[in-house]
Amino acid sequence: MWGGIYAVLFSVVTITSTENPLRNGFPFDSSKPFEKITFSKVEFQDKIVGDELQYSYYLDRKYGPIQPGYSMSITDESGLWLGSGFIRKINLIENIYINFDFFPGLYIQNDEENLGGWLMFRSGIELEFKLNNLWNISVAYDHRSSGDIWEYNPGLETIKFSISRYIN
Repeated sequence: MWGGIYAVLFSVVTITSTENPLRNGFPFDSSKPFEKITFSKVEFQDKIVGDELQYSYYLDRKYGPIQPGYSMSITDESGLWLGSGFIRKINLIENIYINFDFFPGLYIQNDEENLGGWLMFRSGIELEFKLNNLWNISVAYDHRSSGDIWEYNPGLETIKFSISRYIN
């Protein structure tokens, strides 16, 4: 449905960062590492077709306004996705964040939907609530597709609920 709009939003909010303008480049800075468990509904061709479990780990560093991480997911149809990318967190108001992410990765179809190839890009938008200094919860929507590098590129969406915790 949304195609690459989330990837474009990720790029725009990164380039227009007020806390670290692009003219500063992407300087290294330390950040709190965190991990996230995500439970999702899988949407294909505007229909819910299954469930997905995802684990993500974000490193203890940032490059400018973006924090690198790794992620992997598996669906109830054994569709596997493994990727590495970045998250961009924006503090909206106290304890509420809007996050954008972009993660290129490998897709292994197994019994899952045919997405046209093995390289898939995930990009999404997330609303995150800070519960305390350790725990956060969030809801998100993401899109994964090949960005038209494969001839067949139907895309797949996930509707997500996540629990994340900072690692000391």
